[in-house]
Amino acid sequence: MPALRSLFPALLCALALLLLALPAGAAEKQPAAGDLCILPALQDSLSRYQKLAASGGWPALPTGPPALREGMTEARIPLLRSRLAMSGDLPPEAAGPDALFDPPLAAAVRRFQTRHGLNPDGVVGARTLTALNIPASERVRQLAVNLQRCQPLPERLEARHILVNIADFSLTLHEEGEAILHMPVIVGRTYRQTPVFSGVISSLVLNPAWEVPQSIAGKDILPQVRKNPSYLSQHNYQIFRGWEPEAPAIDPASIDWQSLPAGKFPFRLRQQPGPNNALGRLKFLFPNKYDVYLHDTPGRELFRKESRTFSSGCIRVARPVELALALLAGSPLAEPEALAAALATGKTRQVPLPRPIPVHLVYLTAWVDRAGTLHFRSDIYNRDRLEEGTEDSAPPQAETPGENLLPTNPLAPAK
Repeated sequence: MPALRSLFPALLCALALLLLALPAGAAEKQPAAGDLCILPALQDSLSRYQKLAASGGWPALPTGPPALREGMTEARIPLLRSRLAMSGDLPPEAAGPDALFDPPLAAAVRRFQTRHGLNPDGVVGARTLTALNIPASERVRQLAVNLQRCQPLPERLEARHILVNIADFSLTLHEEGEAILHMPVIVGRTYRQTPVFSGVISSLVLNPAWEVPQSIAGKDILPQVRKNPSYLSQHNYQIFRGWEPEAPAIDPASIDWQSLPAGKFPFRLRQQPGPNNALGRLKFLFPNKYDVYLHDTPGRELFRKESRTFSSGCIRVARPVELALALLAGSPLAEPEALAAALATGKTRQVPLPRPIPVHLVYLTAWVDRAGTLHFRSDIYNRDRLEEGTEDSAPPQAETPGENLLPTNPLAPAK
């Protein structure tokens, strides 16, 4: 034992020297925050685009049919080559007068489309042409706003967390600093925007019922009932006289639906669990003042859309079962068969997570990823201009009590 005690200080010194000799970052994993806010890379991109804009930017491609695709020979293709070379999607030596849409050019178009959140089909259609023709000066403004958004963020996020980028319609689960699950999401409509904040997912609900917010009941569901008196029963809704737990149920046939005020819906609606429930089969809870959460959805076809602003503020996830299984690791429901059996009962059940996980909802329309690729997304909520301080757009007004639709500090603690 004395010999071991005498060796201990020497071992500590050797370990310290070894760690000092390692390259920066080798002793620990890349900070998870680097997935969206690598500040030096974002600053370098801003400088590069400022130089592009100062020199006149890139050429605009004339609009109009036909869409440009591989195999075509067309007068706009040399301009396309020049445009893609200036943004780094095509090698400079390929930016010549060749008017043939060849395979390397198609690959460059796909690269551009991927960086801009477009369907990477290699075809220059209307949406791709619009993105190509956004001036370099506009990209400079977009980069500057997002650089400003990134400044107050912590140096690193937790090694284990969920990140939802609203503008990218995406969710990523990180474990030990590495992305292990990535999927599309659906976010709030432009007039029911998903807010920016952070929280902690501590439990999930199997086969949830949906307590319909009064604003949605009055503005969305009431018009349906007026057109179709059987709407509530067809969609498995119950109606109650109030929001108290002991509030009595009401026969929908006893209500004069035509005379009800949409702005002040006087009853409580609950959609029972089932295949057509608006929340699907799974709901992920992280208490917050906005009453926003992640959930499944029966409307799977909407995930095929490029722009996915269809919800009333909550986040619909494309692969909820995969996400649930990952979060339930270490519990009896972590096996696919066990979770499937629990869902098949149709019974509502709240399940605590073995390890609660932070979730961050951010709004970034420009970022550089770990591979050094610069990405842009559409400013779906017009927040870039709002945060820039221009006065050409009034702030959106909340439609639901307690629902703040304005951008906040992306990683501020949830209240």
